[in-house]
Amino acid sequence: MQTQEVAIKPNLRVVLKTDSEVLDEVMVVGYGTVKKSELTGAISSVKADEIVKIPAVNISQALQGKVSGLQVVSTSGRAGDETQISLRGNGSLSASNDVLYVIDGVPGVSFASISPSDIESVEILKDAASTAIYGSRASNGVILITTKSGSFAQKTQVTLNVSVGIQNPVKTPKMLNAKEYAEILNEARQNYLDDIANGYLSKPKDESVLTPFEPLTAEGTDWFGEIRNKNALMQNYQLGISGGGQKTKFYVGASHFNQEGVVKKDEFKRSTIKLNLDHKVFDNFKIGIKSYFSSSVSTPLVEDNDIYQPWAASFNARPDAPALDEDGKPYIGTFTNPLHAFERDVTDKRYRLGGTAYFDWTIIKGLVWHASIGGNINSRRYNRYDSADTKRGESLNGSGYYGTEMFSDYIIENTLTYSNNILDKLFYTVLIGHSFQKFEEEESSVYGQDFPSTSLKWLDSAGKITDGGSLYTANALESYFGRIQLNWDDKYNLMFSIRRDGSSKFLKDNRWGTFFAVSGGWTISNEAFWNKSVMNLLKIRASYGQTGNQSGIGNASGQNLLNSGSNYNYNGLPGLAAASLFNKNLTWEKGLATNFGIDMAFFNNRINFSANYYNKKTQDLLYATPVATESGFRTMTANMGSIRNSGIELDLSADIIRNKDITWSFNANFSYNKNKVLDLGDPTKDYYNTGFVSIVKEGEALGSYQLIKALGVAQEKTEYKNAEGKVTKVVQPGDMLYEDINGDGLINSADAQIFSGGIAPIYGGLGTTVNYKGFDLNIQAQYSIGKKIYTMYKEGGNGQMNGGGGGYPSYSNNMVTEILDRWTPEHTNTDVPRLNLNSSITTWNTQRSSRFLEDADYLRISDITLGYNFQHLNIPFMETVRAYIQIRNPFTFTKYSGLDPELQYVDPDRTNNKVVAGTDNAGIPNMRSFIFGVNIAF
Repeated sequence: MQTQEVAIKPNLRVVLKTDSEVLDEVMVVGYGTVKKSELTGAISSVKADEIVKIPAVNISQALQGKVSGLQVVSTSGRAGDETQISLRGNGSLSASNDVLYVIDGVPGVSFASISPSDIESVEILKDAASTAIYGSRASNGVILITTKSGSFAQKTQVTLNVSVGIQNPVKTPKMLNAKEYAEILNEARQNYLDDIANGYLSKPKDESVLTPFEPLTAEGTDWFGEIRNKNALMQNYQLGISGGGQKTKFYVGASHFNQEGVVKKDEFKRSTIKLNLDHKVFDNFKIGIKSYFSSSVSTPLVEDNDIYQPWAASFNARPDAPALDEDGKPYIGTFTNPLHAFERDVTDKRYRLGGTAYFDWTIIKGLVWHASIGGNINSRRYNRYDSADTKRGESLNGSGYYGTEMFSDYIIENTLTYSNNILDKLFYTVLIGHSFQKFEEEESSVYGQDFPSTSLKWLDSAGKITDGGSLYTANALESYFGRIQLNWDDKYNLMFSIRRDGSSKFLKDNRWGTFFAVSGGWTISNEAFWNKSVMNLLKIRASYGQTGNQSGIGNASGQNLLNSGSNYNYNGLPGLAAASLFNKNLTWEKGLATNFGIDMAFFNNRINFSANYYNKKTQDLLYATPVATESGFRTMTANMGSIRNSGIELDLSADIIRNKDITWSFNANFSYNKNKVLDLGDPTKDYYNTGFVSIVKEGEALGSYQLIKALGVAQEKTEYKNAEGKVTKVVQPGDMLYEDINGDGLINSADAQIFSGGIAPIYGGLGTTVNYKGFDLNIQAQYSIGKKIYTMYKEGGNGQMNGGGGGYPSYSNNMVTEILDRWTPEHTNTDVPRLNLNSSITTWNTQRSSRFLEDADYLRISDITLGYNFQHLNIPFMETVRAYIQIRNPFTFTKYSGLDPELQYVDPDRTNNKVVAGTDNAGIPNMRSFIFGVNIAF
């Protein structure tokens, strides 16, 4: 039976509802709602009670591993960092692959603006039938978030959720200590001298190599110990107040979240306020507002790609060096001291304000006019100061930077919806609508130096303003849309939707695009001939449609733009220069998608199963294609090429036990996505080089690598020969062997091969919930299969697996302890080559090859929550008191040797995320958290 909540009365009458009626659950879709039984598209839903089961600090964490087709991965374990979300693969190159967030009907709102405790439901729209109503913004899927709004005729209810916990990395790096470091370098030195003596190398010009390496200090420094903030504190406070009378209902939410990072001085604080208010002016006229405000402040000591990033710098810092000099300041040597990062004074403040106001007018029975006006303002204030007595500020006598950003938009929408039926058999709903949304962006920045005092940190104290700038840009989107839904006798469902978008980003002739979808469903189990005793639901669905994409390009990419400024002076006068090559034919990126689905339920919905097959082709790709150098530019944005994503999604849920004292449920989801670059649009070139080890190539998947294939470590002297049989290279025992695919006797870029796996093709989640009397236990897991990670931080470029990458004796980089497993005459069973100093041999052993490519399959127990409900204590004024303990990321099962197989690399300019996702650049891993919390309802 279906769980219900009833008010206590002198005479209590309860009507039991079978779970089959749950199929009449109403789900939110674009510009409306629909009964779950009438769905013809691929939609997944996560309700508030599921979010409460696993207390989450952000929405993406609450969705991780719960929805098939939705891939949620972490990009960093830094305090406050958000996740990267993709739905059914990546289909764009230069354009965005981000899903569209629609919060309370307003598209484009950041999910960082609201607290998870304010959420009523989350719907994930996957196929074209579900997303085409959002047209050009829905190419990568849509996530609809509905926040709580209270209920009419409901007594006021107060909920309070409080949690406190500590965090540590799921894994910490294992680096050489000072003694091991000295031994490794001296062994590399000896191997180098032996190679000279044996005639493999010429005598060095620098005689200092003849001198044994001596460490700077005997005790050395544990750099990760120096920068680590052990048992970092995390606090989360969430308050919700809801209720309503006969005419008005309301919800007020407030939250505060404070998270310390694993690195000292790294901290993130966020506060949110939510207000939803609905009022019935008349029986047929309702008005309301849905608003939010959030503020956050963080201390990003440096960006992830900065050499002073303390976590990355700790990988390279010499373990034999002291942390501080005699004056107690960070030691300055031939390496970047991670402690220099803590000298910086920096704050990053962000404010978000927005919402929507609306009215619903039922003009006649079945006809509703919905009108709304909404908007968002995102503001950022970034202040950075390096005083004159710091490493980065001393050469400039102190330096400072102040930057502001303002992103704003407003949206006006009107819809008319008419619902009726014919002969109580054919139920239909017709929707027409109009939308206009404008976006504006303002930025300004100022740089200064020569500060008179280390205590004066603001730029008005700078003796010299060295640089600055400002920016304003805007774009607009106007849309007309419509949808028809038909339901015949709860057996046959049809839906058609269409949207026409006009974007100011394109020139007049290419400004408008039309996007559509058609779908149908047949509920076979509602036929008279069907026996529901075992399988009470059997439904098949199909859809086809087209969506679009315009994100990721400039606001005037189709126009001839000019730059001005000091760089374009002529005879002392400011001038103008072309900013880029313009393309007057630039138009929409388009996605054509097909979806086939089946839904089944057994034993009165005790077991539910859904399967979907999809095939989506993205064509007219928006990406920067190379152009002739004579143009004065390297690339031009154009519509060229196509990518296909196809796959299957499986969802299973089961109520294994349901009785008075105990309930046990289980759920699982499985996703397989096959990505393939079909065409890059350039007949002279079938690949696109990213500048990393990754490559985009026709016939291959996004996230592929271009690497030389490593064959292992040579156990005996091996010769490479060219086609004429001439020896071109002699490999000594202990050095690497590579595959010479063209037989020319040389190992170079011509021998590079394609390796796939930068983006996992298989992923999913598992979950189970057990309730026994007052106890509840929830376990959530996620998995990924088929991913391969390139361990960028181990390759010779930064010396991590290279016994002398910087040149003896000035070599500075430390190494991971994997180097201790190197090849020696006494230890030959290894895939780590022998040591040597900086030379052609070293370059040979550490070139970019499959040696650094590792399988990164994993199964992670992402959450274990055990709670107890004290409701039986009958505490005055309290309806519910629940206490729980939670462990986030307690166990990870993987063969990957790096810190975190889940970690997704983010390119600093965010343009290559979809193609370099599999590289590991020694980022901060996910956190393992131990949390205690209470849920109280008054």
